[in-house]
Amino acid sequence: MSHTQDGSELLTGPGAGGLLRSAVGNSGGVLHSWQLDHVDHRPGRSTKALYRTMVSWPELDGPQAPAREELFGASAHIGEREKNLYVAEQTLVMTDGDINVRVWRYPHDPWLPMLPQVCYPDVVGRTLRDLGVAIGSDPDVPIAIDVVSYRPGRRAVLRASQGDRAVFLKVMQPHRSGEIVDRHQRLLAAGVPVPEVRAHHDGLVVLEELPGRPLARVVIDEGVESCTAQDLVALLDRLPASMYPLPLRPPWTDSVEFYAGIVGSSVPALGPRLDALVRSIRDGLAALEQRMDMRPHDVVHGDFYEAQVFVQNGKVVGLLDIDTVGPGRRADDLACLLAHLSVLADYGNAGRIDRAMQERVEEAIATWHETFAERVDPTELALRCAGVVLSLATGPHRQQEAAWEAATEAIVRVAEEWVERARAAESRRMAAAAGDAPPPSPAPYAGPPRPSATSVPSGPPPRGATGVPPAPQQPPAAQPARPAPSAATGQRPAPGPAQPAPAGGTAGPSQPAQQNVPPGYQAPNSAAPTRRPAPPQPPAAAQQQHPPQPPAAAAGQAAAQQQPPAAAAGQATTQPIPLRDRPDAGDTVDSGDDSPTQERRIGSILPG
Repeated sequence: MSHTQDGSELLTGPGAGGLLRSAVGNSGGVLHSWQLDHVDHRPGRSTKALYRTMVSWPELDGPQAPAREELFGASAHIGEREKNLYVAEQTLVMTDGDINVRVWRYPHDPWLPMLPQVCYPDVVGRTLRDLGVAIGSDPDVPIAIDVVSYRPGRRAVLRASQGDRAVFLKVMQPHRSGEIVDRHQRLLAAGVPVPEVRAHHDGLVVLEELPGRPLARVVIDEGVESCTAQDLVALLDRLPASMYPLPLRPPWTDSVEFYAGIVGSSVPALGPRLDALVRSIRDGLAALEQRMDMRPHDVVHGDFYEAQVFVQNGKVVGLLDIDTVGPGRRADDLACLLAHLSVLADYGNAGRIDRAMQERVEEAIATWHETFAERVDPTELALRCAGVVLSLATGPHRQQEAAWEAATEAIVRVAEEWVERARAAESRRMAAAAGDAPPPSPAPYAGPPRPSATSVPSGPPPRGATGVPPAPQQPPAAQPARPAPSAATGQRPAPGPAQPAPAGGTAGPSQPAQQNVPPGYQAPNSAAPTRRPAPPQPPAAAQQQHPPQPPAAAAGQAAAQQQPPAAAAGQATTQPIPLRDRPDAGDTVDSGDDSPTQERRIGSILPG
């Protein structure tokens, strides 16, 4: 079987069914169907994937028992070793001599050894008691577990609730948890409103729940009145100078080639536009370095967007995911927030949020952008925004969204608009410097660009004020109709027990289990994964007193979300749609980095 040199074709194509069938059969089960749920692709290096499957276990449940949903993860590595592999006993390794594929059944992730200790309702109680953590006042009340997010090999976040109290369980690679705890403690001592650490153990950090609601939610509900731009800047300015000696977190724009490579590998037709976009960002930043000091002078959050900030009564009361706090440039944090909001606003063009929501988000962007552009160079701000938006363009394919190719093109179009804003800002600055006019204020944010049907002009494009050609505009490609994603998870609805998985997308359709292991693959002797009977479905986790935010909060603190069923295709929903998962910028530097990213919850999938 032919395959790419990073395993992506194997793990996202029909051959994945053979791998899953072998892994399930090796542990005594029968695979009935499978569906690709999540792809973590690093071109030329490695691929990780998450699958929703329907599996029956005749030996455990009886031959007539219905199939039930299970999560399986798989990892393929070429050209780099598997770093930080902790527990491999309950995994199955298959190889054809070139690619090694490791398959495991959730929660037995070989990189996250503490995950099995917190995802069963009975076991998590013992784990928390051993750590000295009590959630509710009545220990006899059952603990409910809600899976907020799970990224194979990287991290998982679970919400454990008991009565009206809850804590968040942040599971990570063990070598990282001590550092994360130290950062929380140092920031709390400096008066930064981050979650309190209740307890920790190798690879597990237990965090207190923050008050208030995510900024994402209040912007959708209330608009710009929910929080002032000055308060957002002041929150970042509270990050203490003592954090400056921490390792440098590269800005998103340092990895634009990496993100463009991921997007281009999933949607090759976007290649010319991605190349032009990368050149625009690179050349624009190079021009800035000729006229200003671009060194990292500030302490930054590193992943500052609207799901990370909690607000109550118009005031900032909490900040999440401080894993990447360290030296950087204030423009990076401010651009990260504006970039996320601009992608959210663009959802209105596809009917994924209603027009009133879109207008509130656009007003917040315009108002906050005006203040941010006074604090940092407006050209740099816009170029940094373009880089962050490009990183978000990896999400639709990664999360296997409905019509992910069109969604990817739309995000690329938003990035191109930020490049145009950078050119406009630089033109105004140059005109003012030449004495042609007094320095004007930056043009107000006009909302996300509407899809254009203009064809790409022939010949070399004109060069803008930053000295780079504008990115060509192309209309989105027509996409086949697909099921609308769940508003709670950003993915197709999960099948219920004894129901076949629904058809999936272009890269990973739902497949029957009638595939064989790809030619040349063989399963070496390995212990079959141990299994537990499926526990009864717990009651829904106790909710914080607010509706869900558009992007599920990243690792550490997101409130459990419950949203209405997805609207029919093309129909506006009454709740915001989660933003995309983004690959770690650290992936381009250190594959062992486990820094936070935008993640959406995967629903209340309990281990069986």
